[in-house]
Amino acid sequence: MIIAILSALLATATATTVKLNESGAARVGAPAPSFGGWDIAGKQVLTLDALRHKPQLSPLLITFGASWCHPCREGLPRLIELSKKHPELRLVLIDVEVDGEKAQGWANEIGLTAPAVLDKFENIAKTYGLGGADGDKQSMKLPRTFLVDVTGRVRAIYLEEGKDLEQVIEADLEAAKSPVRPASTEAK
Repeated sequence: MIIAILSALLATATATTVKLNESGAARVGAPAPSFGGWDIAGKQVLTLDALRHKPQLSPLLITFGASWCHPCREGLPRLIELSKKHPELRLVLIDVEVDGEKAQGWANEIGLTAPAVLDKFENIAKTYGLGGADGDKQSMKLPRTFLVDVTGRVRAIYLEEGKDLEQVIEADLEAAKSPVRPASTEAK
């Protein structure tokens, strides 16, 4: 009985996507924290600036994950499909694996063709508010996804990926196309 109730509560908790206003140094409305690291194949260095500009200036969907993270194994294929549906949106995986071969194997397994940075020392994860204490994978808060607009500002931070994740990201992506207008200072 208690297990059934807990399962029902857990299912309801992930029914809707949960967003944050900040995570580590990343804050909604502020420039995304810069980062750089080797890709999961160890062939090239990828930086936030280069990822935003190649082949053209694009919004990014930066997601943190790892093969050992069950919610990541479920969520990343959804993000891959979403990025296919919206080619203007570039998906980037920050993989916190210690082993680059495991990261590459997971990427191959799920058909990831998007850029993937290996963050084996969790430097990027810590900057973005996800790093575990002393390499403790149990305290790593995965997955976490960040929508960065074409100007390089964080538009949304997704803490929990609910059933409505794609719709929430699409709405935030659409809102990111419109410039933010300052509030009027005229008295009414």
